[in-house]
Amino acid sequence: MKWPKQKISAFCQTGSGGTPSRRNADYYGGSISWVKSGELKNDVIIKTEEYITEKGLKESSAKLIPRNSILIAMYGATVGKTAILGVDAATNQAVCNIQPNPEIAHYRFVKYYLDHSINDLLQKRVGGAQPNVSQQIIKNIDIPLPPISEQQKIVEILDQADRLRKLRTDADKKAERILSALFIKIFGDPATNPMGWRTGTLGDVVIETQYGTSARANTDGKGLPVIRMNNIDKAGYLDVSDIKYIVFSENEKKKYLLNKGDILFNRTNSKELVGKTGIWSGQMDAVFASYLIRIRIDSGKIVPEFLWALMNLPFTKQMLLNKSRRAIGMANINAKELRNFPVYIPLKTLQEDFAEKMFKVIANKDERQKRGKKMEILFTHLLHCAFTGDLTTSWRQAHMEELLQEMEIQARVLAK
Repeated sequence: MKWPKQKISAFCQTGSGGTPSRRNADYYGGSISWVKSGELKNDVIIKTEEYITEKGLKESSAKLIPRNSILIAMYGATVGKTAILGVDAATNQAVCNIQPNPEIAHYRFVKYYLDHSINDLLQKRVGGAQPNVSQQIIKNIDIPLPPISEQQKIVEILDQADRLRKLRTDADKKAERILSALFIKIFGDPATNPMGWRTGTLGDVVIETQYGTSARANTDGKGLPVIRMNNIDKAGYLDVSDIKYIVFSENEKKKYLLNKGDILFNRTNSKELVGKTGIWSGQMDAVFASYLIRIRIDSGKIVPEFLWALMNLPFTKQMLLNKSRRAIGMANINAKELRNFPVYIPLKTLQEDFAEKMFKVIANKDERQKRGKKMEILFTHLLHCAFTGDLTTSWRQAHMEELLQEMEIQARVLAK
């Protein structure tokens, strides 16, 4: 089914916001929600990080935008991301607000279409150091417009599927906390060491700490796979789906080759991500890049899975951040500082017992990830069917008379 397409400007009001002067304290701390582009994460916004006053609203270019408006980030780290306003709110100038005419388009239908076509939108970005999407580009987006009741039916189906996705995501987040809880249960909180384990430094239990290679990597598959900081997620799990390669001599290969049980520590990153730590499972021959430090443990003193879990505890990450050196938004911890980091050293038999339990938790996580990827593929296919008309074919045929009447009303409203 080919529905007529209309530009967003034909049936939506659009605008952007502003930032009240930071020099005036009277502008902040009020009751008006104020959304920044970094808060747009494809969800409904109810609470905001900051609030402004009536005075801040009136004496700046910020404007109050009604609930159920669509927000889209025009530049910054979240460019192209969308959200729905769950409350009346203002935004900063990096956010475009879209207010569809409810006689023409359901606001959630428009949002789903924008999410579905994000890659097309990002290709239209302009600018150098910080490519952006202008309000004019957004106004010119063509959106297929079925009759409003069919849009509502599509939204009902997509909302139901989206709820299932969010339930899975919430379950994954809860599952990620299981490992930390298990660690604390077996060994006690490292902040207080209630079980009185022997303490020392990381240097006491490792054979070496080694910086990674700064050799240029390639994407054509030549050489050895290289593990980079982006291959370690915030929780410390390795993802090798996006991999690069480095051609090495035999001597270089020996220097940087990873062994099973090696710990990979991210020494330089943003303050939120510095210190994320992975463990190498030995699934293939690979080397590691310069922003990582390889920690090769002394297996007679410590179990690698124990150290990996310890390094990924929130308490440990905060301690590492406190010890890091920071400059221009980045944080760094060098190998000497890492070796001096305090650790506790429980009985090795307990560490081994923890490692066995950890493998079961990770196996469950891997299975959840597979199910999650399958669900994302299905949802993407569902979106495609929604905007080609295939999703509601049977429903459309059963309601054709009413739909034709709605299409006539749509056409009249658009012609005004």
